[in-house]
Amino acid sequence: MKYLIGAILGVAIFAWLFSLCSPAGKNKTGHEYMPDMYHSVAYEANNYSAYYWNTWDEDNEHSKASLSQPRSSVTGSIPRGYTGVYYNGAEALDVVRGKNASNAIAAPVNATAPFYYENSETDRLRCEKEMVNNPFPISDAGLDAAKPLYNTMCGICHGEKGDGQGYLYAGPQAKYPAAPKNFLADDMISAGNGRYYFAIMHGKNMMGAYADKLSFEERWQVIHYIRALQAKSKSLKYDEKSNTLSNVEKPAHGEATGPVRVPQYVALPPAN
Repeated sequence: MKYLIGAILGVAIFAWLFSLCSPAGKNKTGHEYMPDMYHSVAYEANNYSAYYWNTWDEDNEHSKASLSQPRSSVTGSIPRGYTGVYYNGAEALDVVRGKNASNAIAAPVNATAPFYYENSETDRLRCEKEMVNNPFPISDAGLDAAKPLYNTMCGICHGEKGDGQGYLYAGPQAKYPAAPKNFLADDMISAGNGRYYFAIMHGKNMMGAYADKLSFEERWQVIHYIRALQAKSKSLKYDEKSNTLSNVEKPAHGEATGPVRVPQYVALPPAN
């Protein structure tokens, strides 16, 4: 009799343990002993692999791929710590960095800045015509900071010299059959700054956008560095002491333009 009772208890315990670890079904979540020991409870960004037992996702109206994509911000939202105004001279840089007064607070610089051009050929040409001047002055410190950014983000395709011979195209393990732009070509030297900024924001052909990888200032400093490479190829000067590549500060196609709308970060005065 005692063996029978033991067997019944054993079966009951086994059934109880099995119910705790039952797999997920279409209408039930299932159970798993200490699932956080085996599966990440955090959201895995840009990961197509959902939780293994979530088989009910197969009937979801959204695909795993769409659910894994980064989400856009709500229209009209403003990042915390950001204040956008139009650039009004080199003095604004001191304001941005909190150097304009002893009690000033530097504004946090992030990659978000207003950009008023859609990803279309019409807006690309308009951007090149209107976004003429680089809002940041040429500086040796800026060029030094931009060099590793360029080599990492741009040089892999466009080449560390800017000649379009990056290792992803011309290297021993080349991946891309389409030739990247040669920044040292005459058409790219004469191209307006807006053409470069537009390509960074939206990408072009096989090149993806880099708007989320470079901050507002970094984009413009990289453009400065590209101009320095172009000047070097022509035995010209492009540094904080001298700029003989003067065409880059003129409107594209020789057309006159009004004030350039370029956003900038400005520190707010401290509260009284």
